[in-house]
Amino acid sequence: MYKIMLNGTLLHETSVNSRFRLSAGKFTEEVNKTPSFSFAIPVSNPRFTNDIHDRTDIAEVINTLTGETEFEGTVLTHSESMDRNGRLVKKIVAEGFLGYLCDSVQLYRTYKDTRPVDFLTELLEAHNAQCPEKRIKLGQVEINESDYSADKTTAYRSTLEEIQVNLIDRLGGEIRVRRTNGELYLDYLERIGTEKTTPIRLADNLVSLNVDTDSTNIVTRLIPLGCQLAPETSAQRLTIESVNGGKAYIDDEEAIRKFGIIVGKIEFDNITKPENLLEKGREHQKNNNRIRKAYEAEALDLSTIYKNRESIRCGNIHPFKNELFGIDEKLRIMKRTVDIYKPYTPVLQIGDKAESITDIAARQARLIEYALPEQKIGILSAAKATASALIKAGFNGHVVTNDEEICIMDTDNKETAKKLWRFSLGGIGYSKNGYNGDYGIAMTMDGAIVADFITAGVLRGLEIVNGDGTFHVLPDGTVNASAINITGGSVNISTDSEYNDKISLNCNEFHGYFSPYGFTSLQEGGRKIIVCGNGVFGFSDSADDNTQTFTLQSGTGSLHTVGNVYASDLNYKNDDGENVSVKYQIQNNYDQCWGQIQEIWKTIDAITGRGT
Repeated sequence: MYKIMLNGTLLHETSVNSRFRLSAGKFTEEVNKTPSFSFAIPVSNPRFTNDIHDRTDIAEVINTLTGETEFEGTVLTHSESMDRNGRLVKKIVAEGFLGYLCDSVQLYRTYKDTRPVDFLTELLEAHNAQCPEKRIKLGQVEINESDYSADKTTAYRSTLEEIQVNLIDRLGGEIRVRRTNGELYLDYLERIGTEKTTPIRLADNLVSLNVDTDSTNIVTRLIPLGCQLAPETSAQRLTIESVNGGKAYIDDEEAIRKFGIIVGKIEFDNITKPENLLEKGREHQKNNNRIRKAYEAEALDLSTIYKNRESIRCGNIHPFKNELFGIDEKLRIMKRTVDIYKPYTPVLQIGDKAESITDIAARQARLIEYALPEQKIGILSAAKATASALIKAGFNGHVVTNDEEICIMDTDNKETAKKLWRFSLGGIGYSKNGYNGDYGIAMTMDGAIVADFITAGVLRGLEIVNGDGTFHVLPDGTVNASAINITGGSVNISTDSEYNDKISLNCNEFHGYFSPYGFTSLQEGGRKIIVCGNGVFGFSDSADDNTQTFTLQSGTGSLHTVGNVYASDLNYKNDDGENVSVKYQIQNNYDQCWGQIQEIWKTIDAITGRGT
């Protein structure tokens, strides 16, 4: 279904008999994020010998059913590796052309009364001047704004970050970079994608579904803040008290009845009139106060089989039905990940997205995310979103200081405070049980960190101990655990010997050994069993490897060896189908041969005159 091109030359095609095949490939598209494509070139591919050039080589993923290019962008990183079996592979990560906007920086500048179309024009002119080989023209612009939010300031951020901060975060909308007739264009649209009629429903094309709800964004009492009144001397901001009956906040009565009073704030740096600030605050509260639901689903893209089915693409809206979850509504696909070898089962994110998903991270952060497994990315993103929400919601705390410590508390008195952070020379700690603790989260001067949960992309350390001895990772790499459960994965075990890798299993007096040559089971002082990889097994009543009573059996009916086989007795069928003792037959043949040899020696002695 997919043809892959690199710099306009064939890299991968659909025919299974072709040498132009990738060993793996997966691309991701997401609203307001840079698309990515990771793939691996095996040594059998004729393009393996070609040099790879980061930041210049261009990769394309073309749908052969529709003729549409579903990904195109430049190679970001590549690596070459060889495993212990001698298999060579080149692993490559490419990013979409939207990533070009990360390669230029906008200097500090204030834009007065500037429309989005004019602001984007200025940004692209600066970008194109800095990166002429990555030139992007302005395409479609659908977003307009009111006069009171027209001022914008750039502050040494990348061009993509400036678009995010000054346009998307304030006005909404979505951006994309498309290539038309060899030219790149930046579009700023109300919404990317269209509404489709093909449903995603249970018992049809819905394979799996996870639903996450998020109420951390809800603020029932909002304090809108405008521009700073005297930036040089004070942090005081414009409020709505003069146009809101003396109250600096806006209440959402329905939300208060449901959730209680939850106070929050929103800042609009460019609003200078209180009436405009009140209007903007009400608009923000209306759009913000709802429980967000994020759906992660795996669906079947049946357009790969049936022509009457519409393809599933990021940004499109589909009827979404799941009677078990009570879902029957039109939802939008916010993210799509496709394996080129399984295009019919894309992984989708549907509906609202957590804030961390839309944040445009630094280039280094994106590189780390490309290397992490998908499951780890989801865990880390969820943890970041929760942490961001908690920190942003904590603006109404009280800071109390003295000569020895700093406290941030939920009241202004340490005698009444229940939740607080305490900073002193001894360390930093958080308590939800008042000033005297206990402090369940702490970082102390002796180098210790105490916490119930730690979420990280990479956790480095020499030793891990769980405290009761049931799990211990030693500095030399040894892992001691009371139990290990492995589900859905593979197990690769090797030792420090290149000749003898084996697994030892022990239970009371029984011992078992797995190795590439077979399986050995031994009972101390008794029976020994060996199962070899070629289907031959044997057993004896003694643990001695040199026992003469060891019996070999073969499921194939035959036994072959390049060495010696010793046995007290061995039977086989002769040409007449009779059971013949091998021991007896060998002895008879030996006697006959020895007699013949003695006759030959006598003849030689007679000729040469030598004695026997």
